[in-house]
Amino acid sequence: MTPDSGAPIPLVDGVFRIADGRPVLLVSRCSSCNERYFPPRERCAACSSDEMQTEEASQDGELYTWTVVRELGRQRDGFIPYVVGQIDLAGGPRVTGVVNCDPDAPAIGMPVRLCLVPQGHDDDGNELVGYGFEPADLNR
Repeated sequence: MTPDSGAPIPLVDGVFRIADGRPVLLVSRCSSCNERYFPPRERCAACSSDEMQTEEASQDGELYTWTVVRELGRQRDGFIPYVVGQIDLAGGPRVTGVVNCDPDAPAIGMPVRLCLVPQGHDDDGNELVGYGFEPADLNR
């Protein structure tokens, strides 16, 4: 089958959208106490209010902490390491995601920017994407 539009499709609805070829994370902000949450939620964990607004989060942040995951590759020829980190987005909140960098490169406080991460294709051939992060000095 052929793709419908050629535009990538978010793997999960309601968590992020794509604008101008870049991912935009959707967060909930409590109208009562201004706490922000990702993924979006219906009730505030801080004050229990159900007055939540959906907003766009910043695409920029800093690496708060990270770990290297070593996973057996598809060809079974060895372990493929990748970085997973917690990111403090500018303006909040803290989110978790894959960091597209060499496993020896991450450092606490490293500036990162949101990016799309290919996840395969659907039955119609459309590209499915998730979100991740990359060092901020890339693709600027």
